Amino acid sequence: MPFTFTRYRAAAAVAVVAIVAFAACESDTSSPTAPIQPTAAKTHTHGAHGGPVALTPDMLKAIAQVRKATAGFHDITVAQAAGYNVQFPPGCAELPGTGAQGFHWINNGLVDDKVELLKPELVMYEPKPGGGMQLVGVDYVVPLSASAEPPTLLGVPFAPLEALGVWALHIWAWRPNPDGMFAMWNPTVSCANQ
Repeated sequence: MPFTFTRYRAAAAVAVVAIVAFAACESDTSSPTAPIQPTAAKTHTHGAHGGPVALTPDMLKAIAQVRKATAGFHDITVAQAAGYNVQFPPGCAELPGTGAQGFHWINNGLVDDKVELLKPELVMYEPKPGGGMQLVGVDYVVPLSASAEPPTLLGVPFAPLEALGVWALHIWAWRPNPDGMFAMWNPTVSCANQ
């Protein structure tokens, strides 16, 4: 059976629980063009494995490219027109006491065995006070069936999300994350305004 997220929609609540369970195991930018603040020497944790990931100059350049490629998606209607038109899983993903991921919008046409830096499979949004959404990061996924080993991006391994049938990796390109650029949850993101 081909991989699609459609077959998982009925089990969305289970998916959210799986993400929360997985996470248990392991300065807002006011302007869309504000530069990322971490330095190359700053160490960030990867939420999937808990190990430190030092951001190199090459990583910082790549993250700047991700920001450039997704800058138009600050307007959610632009993201939807570009194919990010299915919310998955439904609702705002949050782990109380740890942080949130926000709302995820997926482009099912990008879900395959390839990892392309400038084509993330999902974009993540935080609900804003008074309505609307603020772009906070991107999420890369590869079906578990595509690889027995975790894929990597920028030298960082993806985490397995068994309930969703994918390997996944976040890049918090639009919201600084004190837990790390690649962490599973961001304590500066909230679902309070949904």
